[in-house]
Amino acid sequence: MIVAVAAEIPRNCVKGCAGGGLLYDLQMLRLILVRHAKSAWDDPGLSDFDRPLALRGIAAAAWIGETLTRHGWLPDRIVCSTSRRTRETLELAMTRLPANGPRPDVVWSDAVYDRRDHDYLGLIAEQWSGAKSLMLLGHNSATEQTALTLSADGAALGDFPTAGIAVIDCEISDWMELAPRCGRLVHFLRPPKG
Repeated sequence: MIVAVAAEIPRNCVKGCAGGGLLYDLQMLRLILVRHAKSAWDDPGLSDFDRPLALRGIAAAAWIGETLTRHGWLPDRIVCSTSRRTRETLELAMTRLPANGPRPDVVWSDAVYDRRDHDYLGLIAEQWSGAKSLMLLGHNSATEQTALTLSADGAALGDFPTAGIAVIDCEISDWMELAPRCGRLVHFLRPPKG
């Protein structure tokens, strides 16, 4: 995005020239927050960590990959919880990404599961610099809390459903600059019912 600036230069802009006037290229990083697809609860002997996807979740995981592809939201890096349902969600979604395009770097992280009751801001800022577009596949309530915390207008999402996708553009040049209200929620999608 190119922005004409009259007075003060924001700290996250790079100076450039166009037609003799000064323009500034606003640095943007894109965060794609995805909650895992619907998990199965039919085996009470399984731990929360080991729950697989339900049949509905399998279809929704494919929808995630199709949606990312259709909108061109192809991340440079994906950070995914190591729980079974998030791994299965990502594996199925990846089958729907363009086969001939660049493949994202995938990072499996126990910390995404461990922080599921908090938010992911510190996790993103501390560990995953370098990617211009980052997808985090995690759990609620952390996924919803992260989206709410980053949204500059405090946009109310309502419930963040399983297989929900929030796309947030952050006006920062490095993930270490991630802070509350530094982003703008540009898309929030729920999977189709059924």
